[in-house]
Amino acid sequence: MLSQVLQTIREQALLAGGERVLVAVSGGPDSTALLHSLKHLAPRLHIELHAATVDHGLRPESAAEVALVAERCNALGVCCEVLVVDVKAARRPHVSLQEAARNVRLSALQAAATRLGCSHVALGHTADDQAETVLFRIVRGTSIPGLGGIHYRRGIFIRPLLEVRRKSIITFLAKRRIPFIEDPSNTNRNYARVRIRLDLLPLLARENPRVVDALLSLAQEARAIAVEAPDHRTVDLASVPRRAAALIRRMAMQRRGTRRVSVHEGEVVVSYGDVRLRPRAEPRREPSRAPGSPESVPVAGPGIFRLPGRSEGRALQVEEGKHPAVPPTGAAIFDAAWIARPLQVRAWRPGDRMRPRGGRGSRKVSDLFVDFKIPRDQRSELPVLVAADGTILFVAGLRPSEVGCPRITTAHWLAVRAV
Repeated sequence: MLSQVLQTIREQALLAGGERVLVAVSGGPDSTALLHSLKHLAPRLHIELHAATVDHGLRPESAAEVALVAERCNALGVCCEVLVVDVKAARRPHVSLQEAARNVRLSALQAAATRLGCSHVALGHTADDQAETVLFRIVRGTSIPGLGGIHYRRGIFIRPLLEVRRKSIITFLAKRRIPFIEDPSNTNRNYARVRIRLDLLPLLARENPRVVDALLSLAQEARAIAVEAPDHRTVDLASVPRRAAALIRRMAMQRRGTRRVSVHEGEVVVSYGDVRLRPRAEPRREPSRAPGSPESVPVAGPGIFRLPGRSEGRALQVEEGKHPAVPPTGAAIFDAAWIARPLQVRAWRPGDRMRPRGGRGSRKVSDLFVDFKIPRDQRSELPVLVAADGTILFVAGLRPSEVGCPRITTAHWLAVRAV
């Protein structure tokens, strides 16, 4: 299981190294396995862990359970915060109790991450959760993007267990004799997801024993199709006509299927409460560059570097330091001794190749853009950091190069991040 978690983190570029990560721990098997796996991999990933557990106050025993979770985290050497939320007070009409609990939980976790200086919040969703989500959306009605299921990353939230099956998690915990808590709501058939897990999926498995694999494959195909779809953005309803905004809010509260509302800027897509704007397609424009401007910008030392001839837009911030100085949180870290100087920043060029960190070999940067869902019209705007020998070290929006990956013996580090 540990190798799968590490592979997912690297292939999906969930962490670059040097981050402080908040692990959401409910005490159940999934989040417990997440905590222990990240604790085991922390030295290799060069990350610092904190934990948080949420008391929803919906069951009399919840306070004792979160206290036990905090005690187990501290025994593992991970500081844990107990977050108390009021689900019933936050619940709104047409919103289920589970959905309200999820909303306040994520808000509390995000606030805790900000307070603790954590750049990411790790959640314990598994491959089985992914399959259940896809089936749930099929039953309720969805679009192609909806079939993509749960995202590996959304905002500061990451899901390192999303390719791990639940049976692997139980085996992992059993072999290490790691205790966990069973949530009685996981067997409460009043909830649709529980009915799907306990009744519908076993029924479908009689027809196809590999139905979970089939659903996971469907989600993967849907995400691949969505890569070339127009960019979806959040919607400012204040800019939408009053009647359209009221309709969008009502559909979002109902959280049923996927529906669309045409507005001046394009099309608003409302899918299970998630409201996104799909802008109207615009003709592609080549990036402007001042006449006579250089092909690249030299990186002589720490600083912020933009593409040649640009005074605004995306840039790379480069920092350096020596042990015991700590690299900045959220940056890609390199061992400076393994990097050919001088460095330069330039735009992406067709034919560029790099070896992504944790990958199995060199790949075309254009293929990586597809994997990471970088829209075509944005690719030429992304700054690229190149070593003196032509090795591509970092491309904004992608995971860093394997070249110069820091080691335990790294004494002089180079930190790069997109700003």
